[in-house]
Amino acid sequence: MGNIRFVHLPLIGGFMFLLAVSGLARAEFQPFVSGTPVSGEVGTVAGGAKEKLAAEGFEVVGDYAPTKGVRVVVVSSDALRRAAAKTERGGYGAVISVAFEQTGGQTLITYQNPHYVAHGYRLEGDGETAFQSLAAALGATGYLGGEPISEANLRTYQYAFGLETFLDAVDLGRFDSFAAADRTITERLKGGKLGAELVYRVEIPGKDQIVYGVAMQTDDPNANGAALVQAVDHDAPRGYAFLPYPVLLDENAAETLNLRFRMALFFPDLPMMGGDASFFKLRSAPDAINDLLGEAVGGEIPKEERSSTGFGTF
Repeated sequence: MGNIRFVHLPLIGGFMFLLAVSGLARAEFQPFVSGTPVSGEVGTVAGGAKEKLAAEGFEVVGDYAPTKGVRVVVVSSDALRRAAAKTERGGYGAVISVAFEQTGGQTLITYQNPHYVAHGYRLEGDGETAFQSLAAALGATGYLGGEPISEANLRTYQYAFGLETFLDAVDLGRFDSFAAADRTITERLKGGKLGAELVYRVEIPGKDQIVYGVAMQTDDPNANGAALVQAVDHDAPRGYAFLPYPVLLDENAAETLNLRFRMALFFPDLPMMGGDASFFKLRSAPDAINDLLGEAVGGEIPKEERSSTGFGTF
């Protein structure tokens, strides 16, 4: 993962192995978990992994190819959705992305660390059950994506003073009703308007809340998911499990997470400036993504209210 530290885990087998790599044995967390590499072409490996994920209680809610040789499979479960329902904007944590990246004759597997997601998105609980199930299905041979961050720091995460936190959502507009909003967003994203296409749609139980996953596949590298990852992460396995990009519908209002929060959360060790990979490369990306998603979902919002600053470009 570029210059980002990869912490290997001992192969100690069975329950003790899962315990050793779980949140029960750790006070600090990293964004991604490395699964067990599998020989074979990416599509075949992803297909086999889907069966293993289903056996562990996950539902595949989305699957797409952000770039050649890569597939991203998104899963949810009753447990993830119940946990998401317990907090005000918990829908972001109702899904976990798994990336399959072909390198030569094998496919590398990485997935979002459920502990990291739970704390970064301020959910109730710690993601332990989801972690154990993902590890059983896909393996867990290491953590990667950055230096470990404590639970307390994740739950108040801010890359730098003055930048957005989880609470600083991007307003994507309002609709006449929750039903009208869902209908409009789903139809527009299914149509791939402007290069933003629906990957998943997950309802949060007991709430008028839905989280959508959006494939950003525009010609503008500032609003292209694969290009964003490749700009900051040069070596396999890359952080493709960062994708797709989430949109949250809460009652009749749509929002997303500012890139200055979400990308920094999942790539926390990248410097602000300098080198081949830095957030400086993304200074035009936050506005490009906000504009793309705002236009794609079709909510009503004065354009001048949207963000007009960012911290990097390509």
